[in-house]
Amino acid sequence: QKIGPYEVEYEVGAGGLGRVFRAKHPTTGQAVAVKILHDKYQESRKFLGIFHRELITVSRLKHKHIVGFVDASFDPPNCYIVSDFVDGWSLYKLMRHFGKIPPLVSLCIAIDILQGIDYLHLHDTIHSDLSSPNVLISNTGKVLVTDFGLACNGEVENYKNYMVGTPGYYSPEHIAETSIINQSDLYCVGLLLFEMITGEKAVKASKDREEIIQAMKNINFDILSLDDKKMTSVVKSLAKSSLRFNSMWRYRNAEGMIIDIYKILKRFDIRYSRYAIRQFLSDHQMASPVQEKYKQDIYQGFIK
Repeated sequence: QKIGPYEVEYEVGAGGLGRVFRAKHPTTGQAVAVKILHDKYQESRKFLGIFHRELITVSRLKHKHIVGFVDASFDPPNCYIVSDFVDGWSLYKLMRHFGKIPPLVSLCIAIDILQGIDYLHLHDTIHSDLSSPNVLISNTGKVLVTDFGLACNGEVENYKNYMVGTPGYYSPEHIAETSIINQSDLYCVGLLLFEMITGEKAVKASKDREEIIQAMKNINFDILSLDDKKMTSVVKSLAKSSLRFNSMWRYRNAEGMIIDIYKILKRFDIRYSRYAIRQFLSDHQMASPVQEKYKQDIYQGFIK
């Protein structure tokens, strides 16, 4: 089977909008990921419009923590987006596999997500759908943000009065009659961090607005209890600052959150985030070993 000139090897997964295949690049022979619309949306002007907007968004993004764009075609019904293939796992699959991820490794993943998000925000783009399936982690420990189907320009399309995104990964702005803003993405990073460390969602997945709002206002931060009192204190403070219901009291930008995470990692002598992630994967036979000089004490504070 071929999609355009790309020889399909197998299906990687499917989302709300389309399906993703691993395929072979016709000239380089390298593995690529090809995303196509679900058959039922091939004739829909609305969904073709969303797909076209994603195509435009990804074609202008270039950052080490954002999945790289390769090629695209928009010739309905033959529409596809080609990006670099990431040999690894989604954060969703890693969390399903491990249940909990050590707090310092979780912070390393979060700081890399935030670097990608900071780049997006500096280019007037809000991701709007930061969920665990939309974060990829390669077998070398590299973290990449993907799936820009709902990405929007903060000034223009802000999804006011629409309930967009993934249940369990909504910010207050996702479900209120207000615009999605940069801080909405930061709230979602807070949700991911909370879930990685505790193995539980801070706000349970639901589609009931009132239920979600109550859950957001009553997040149980006490379960962020780690095997190190100082770490518990700083991690709780970080989570609370990113998960404030009122966006005015949240981090103003990704950079502020990055700085606070960097301070925590430095305090616990974690110098290389990518090696910390790879070391964790390697300890579970999911990546090649890390050189001795890059090994760090990544299990501090971890209660299995």
